[in-house]
Amino acid sequence: MGVSIRIPQFEACQDRLVFHEFVNDQGNLFGGHAMKWMDEVAYIAATRYTGQRVVTVSVERVKYLLAIPLGSIVKVQAEILSAGSVRLVINTEIWLDANKESGSVKAIEGKFIFAAVDDAGNPVRLINTGRA
Repeated sequence: MGVSIRIPQFEACQDRLVFHEFVNDQGNLFGGHAMKWMDEVAYIAATRYTGQRVVTVSVERVKYLLAIPLGSIVKVQAEILSAGSVRLVINTEIWLDANKESGSVKAIEGKFIFAAVDDAGNPVRLINTGRA
């Protein structure tokens, strides 16, 4: 078992617009689309941090805190919480742009676990390249 370290301020983010093809019959963002966006941004953070081929191992504690309606602009953010010898834990959130007065509101949060793999898909040790 490897030692896990705290990785301060290593993140990625992406702005998204909620179009018709991303919403359910109630006019709100489908949870599956939200998770896809979160996984993509977590992947970007993991790849930037390691410079290696990475894969999603698991998704934990996803919480849907607020419905995201059609036409909303959201920010998808990922921050690496910790890195062990073979896995990264990445906190991922979606923030809803509310309005100029009230600012953004957290709508969804979850943790994504990534591991580095070789060309054959076998786990390998993580390398911190420190690329940003």
